[in-house]
Amino acid sequence: MRKLSTLIGGAAALALSLGVVPAAGAAGEPGELIAPDAGPLIVGGHEASEQYDFMASLQREGSHSCGASLIDPQWVLTAAHCVADAAPADLGLRIGSPTWGSGGEEAGVSEIAVHPDYENQSPNGDIALLKLDHAASQTPVDIADASGAAGTPSRIIGWGVTCPVRGCGEPPEQLQELETNVTADSACTLSAIDGPTEICTASSEPLANACFGDSGGPQLEGTPGNWELTGVTSRLGSPVPVCGTAPSVYTDATAYKDWISSTIS
Repeated sequence: MRKLSTLIGGAAALALSLGVVPAAGAAGEPGELIAPDAGPLIVGGHEASEQYDFMASLQREGSHSCGASLIDPQWVLTAAHCVADAAPADLGLRIGSPTWGSGGEEAGVSEIAVHPDYENQSPNGDIALLKLDHAASQTPVDIADASGAAGTPSRIIGWGVTCPVRGCGEPPEQLQELETNVTADSACTLSAIDGPTEICTASSEPLANACFGDSGGPQLEGTPGNWELTGVTSRLGSPVPVCGTAPSVYTDATAYKDWISSTIS
């Protein structure tokens, strides 16, 4: 399965961090980050139907930037492209609230660990860990042992809106969710997906999937109240810069469990 990055692979896939869009690059090469522009997150979803204690809003200057997931009392998991240009002092987190601007628990960041494969994309590595400046009281989410075969049901969550193009709206306060599924890697070949480390993720809803600003947030498998994390939102799976027109690509967090364990321990 695979992952989602803020990079452009193959025919110009677009990263999904809020306010960051990569310029096109050669297959497997990082795109150049260009001018910030607000955009949407999950397209075609609806307000969260349950409490996700582990869900975090990664923020810069007090505004939502990317999603993140609490996987240990003192560590969150996000996308590398969300933090590769940041210092710990640039970042803050709100954890366990259905609204990114209030509630939950706030924390600072004391350390950033970006996967070493990220810069050279060998093969991918769009995954990062952030150490909190104190242990959070919210309940972490477990990382699954595997991301599942094509057809496996999943769910994505993030602070998303329903408009599908860059600049069409601001991220809403309320957390959004969308039912999705693992799909065949061949459906994401336009973004040069890497099977062992990425997940191609589709939705049965028309014009619905992850979008700009949803980067770093989780793809989940399981049942309400019993979720496990499988993926990390990375990039659009199509060269067309309109969200929901094709499956999205997620970093397969299950492929990086050894790195995650060694980093946080």
